[in-house]
Amino acid sequence: MSIARINNNINAINANRNLDVTGRSMQKSIERLSSGLRINRAGDDAAGMTVVTRIRSQVRGLDRAIMNAQDGVNLINVAEGALDEMTSRLDRIRVLAVQAANTGVNDLQARQAIQDEVFQSIDEITRIANTTKFGTNHLLNGDFGSSAEIKPGQDGVQNFGINIDQGPSSSTLENGQHFLNIVKTKNGFSQLIPGLDSNGVTRTMHAGIQNSTDIAVTLARFASTAGLNGTAGTSALQIGDGGIFNTVSIQDGDLISFEGVLSDGVTKFSGTVSASNITFLGDSTQTAASETSLLGAINLAIDQAEMSLWGVNSAASAPTSFRTTVTLAANTSDNRGRLLLVSDLETANQSSLNLRLVRNNFVVTKADGVTRSGAIGINSVLSGGGQIGNAVTAITGSTFGTGNFSIDVEDVQGAQTRTIDSTIQFQDHAGVNIRRDVSLASSLRGLQLNGTFVDSLYTGGSSISIGDTITLRGTEADGTTFVAAYTISGSASTDTVFNDFQFATLSGLIAELNYRTRDYTVAGMDGDLSRFETGVVTITPEGKLRLLDDLGRDNSQLSFTLTYNSRPTAGINQTFTIQDKGDLVKEGFAESATFRINGGSAVRAKAGDVITLYGAEATVDGAVQEQITFRVGNNLKVGKDILEVNASEYVGSLNGGPKVTFQNGAQDVVFIDDGSFTSGVARTLMVDFDTILDITKSSTDEPDPGTTIIISAVNKSVNFHIGAFAFDSFRTTLGDLTSQNLGFGRGSGRTVEDIDVTTYEGANEALKIVDEALDQINRTRSLLGAATNRLEGTISNLSVSSENLTAAESRLRDADIARESTEFAKNQILLQSGVSVLAQANFLPQSFLSLLG
Repeated sequence: MSIARINNNINAINANRNLDVTGRSMQKSIERLSSGLRINRAGDDAAGMTVVTRIRSQVRGLDRAIMNAQDGVNLINVAEGALDEMTSRLDRIRVLAVQAANTGVNDLQARQAIQDEVFQSIDEITRIANTTKFGTNHLLNGDFGSSAEIKPGQDGVQNFGINIDQGPSSSTLENGQHFLNIVKTKNGFSQLIPGLDSNGVTRTMHAGIQNSTDIAVTLARFASTAGLNGTAGTSALQIGDGGIFNTVSIQDGDLISFEGVLSDGVTKFSGTVSASNITFLGDSTQTAASETSLLGAINLAIDQAEMSLWGVNSAASAPTSFRTTVTLAANTSDNRGRLLLVSDLETANQSSLNLRLVRNNFVVTKADGVTRSGAIGINSVLSGGGQIGNAVTAITGSTFGTGNFSIDVEDVQGAQTRTIDSTIQFQDHAGVNIRRDVSLASSLRGLQLNGTFVDSLYTGGSSISIGDTITLRGTEADGTTFVAAYTISGSASTDTVFNDFQFATLSGLIAELNYRTRDYTVAGMDGDLSRFETGVVTITPEGKLRLLDDLGRDNSQLSFTLTYNSRPTAGINQTFTIQDKGDLVKEGFAESATFRINGGSAVRAKAGDVITLYGAEATVDGAVQEQITFRVGNNLKVGKDILEVNASEYVGSLNGGPKVTFQNGAQDVVFIDDGSFTSGVARTLMVDFDTILDITKSSTDEPDPGTTIIISAVNKSVNFHIGAFAFDSFRTTLGDLTSQNLGFGRGSGRTVEDIDVTTYEGANEALKIVDEALDQINRTRSLLGAATNRLEGTISNLSVSSENLTAAESRLRDADIARESTEFAKNQILLQSGVSVLAQANFLPQSFLSLLG
């Protein structure tokens, strides 16, 4: 390049360009040294800026998550402190319950004082639950609870015996639907085997269970004024003119309503029949198919209930073991007019029937319940009935494992009918006691009472005169009372008319006392009842009147008083009165015994009772106590029966999660899903299974193995966001821990709020409730403790992550000061050199001016 030209100073341009490059380098060095950052703008490192920005956001998120976790620990500490005080209150209630159970020392007033303190602790528990807050959030009143339930509308699911536990922390499922699949993997059975008798030889069923049809007898009695308990033949239930329900005449327009329970012990049926549409309910041509008859209407309602229960189109298609029909008792003497529920029942459940007579929307009279006592009435036994339905295999709800278990039957007490005898003996004129087998049809005019001539001036040889009266004051088995007055007649024809309160013979007197269909609107006294509805009057071989409880019920109050008044004879104004007070000879009670299984708690039960026996252990592998339910039979004997059990087994899984093996009756079974339905986070569901678990599908059923149940979940549990990105969180449930919910569940009548220690039974029940409540609170505290540990671990982990990410950001973004200082020094030198060279380059063209000179 020549330097002899002056139009373009190429050297100066070159020096200026290099000086510009040095200046820009100098500017970057100054920027990096002054900011300490290698990347100050995207142009410094485009890819690096992207990575650094992401790391910086993540670090800031982690720092906030650390603060969230610290706040979560603080929240849990608040809840933990409240739960600790609630535990103290429950412990105090438990101590008070133990004190109150000592009834031998603490009288009612002392127990009431204890109860007053219990109330204070209960109120404090509720106050703590309702007022414990973190900020404005309530922690223990259910605001942060979660719940799950079986989705309604699934055919038959509600009858399978599956119950979603509604206790605190029982579900952590996310909102929405989830799927619980249950497969039956092993078929089981339970049956009672007769044990050995006291000699160790003969096999006999000590619990009285045998294969028999269940026949329930209504306490209601229909009849007619045409005769004692209805006329002979088929018209025992004549409704209309002369028809009677218990003691009340049925009038045109009356309604007979009924309601009952099928032989499954659960399904209800009901209906109403207009009495004006019914003629003869006892007529077999009417009852077989007529919907206008009472029997026909009841049977129709039963058929409809059975069809609905089993999902069939006809009652005949329902399982025969649960078929129930209504018929009439045998049309004989004391039994006329009773209805029978006949069930082909060989399980521990039982049917029942209630009847009411309604007039102008008012219940005139009612008869609730049935009896299975066998003999009904003194003269006969109901046709095929009054018996307890049972079977050797009548076992429900067995939760015992596979094996043989001993059922002990002890302290057997035979049945006894309540018996009341008069204090007066009927004797003839010679003072000889009346013989029941030959003298009942004789006129009363030939009798005397306890050797006393009631009318001593009567010259006909009799102590009782025509016109004398007998006043009956009676108490029914249920405690209701009545009064009736009867007059001695001279004509035996009065014995066949049962609405005039007259009689001539001893048999006529007994018939009047036994007359159960008196119309109180006509013949009663001041509207009172005028008969024994549940009692039978007869005469003993000793000549005394005897009153027997017709149904042989426990705690019967059946009793009577008779007052004999002698009418004054002509010319004599003197009267004689003899008071007869019925004496209790035998108290009535049903056949009973004490039962226990495998050394468990003893249960006292009567024949026909449905009882549950528990094993000796309180819990088995954390589940509820082993138990078995059956109905006690008749003819109880002291000895041992054998319960043979081959337990069923089931396997369940939630949302395809881990499989859980269990058997019927298992409680607090926890299922865990696989996380695919909950954004990768595993959730749990706690389930209780009934002792009767109706799951029949097995793993080989195609195309759908097992039974799948849809679960609807609502999750309001407290959420802790402990990460820098979406869904970096976990939940924990705080539940409803008020006194209304602690214990065995709201609405069960067995919660902390329901505790009453004023009775021995209540104090023992309180101990069970408090123990369950403590378990619930301890479970919640355990979950909170686990959450605290997790949050503290999270804080440590997030701190390390934040530190490492910050270091990574520093390595990418921060300036290397040593290097940048060296670069800065180099650029300074280059800048000075460049400036000097540029000056020299600008000076060179001036040297050519000398040539012009």
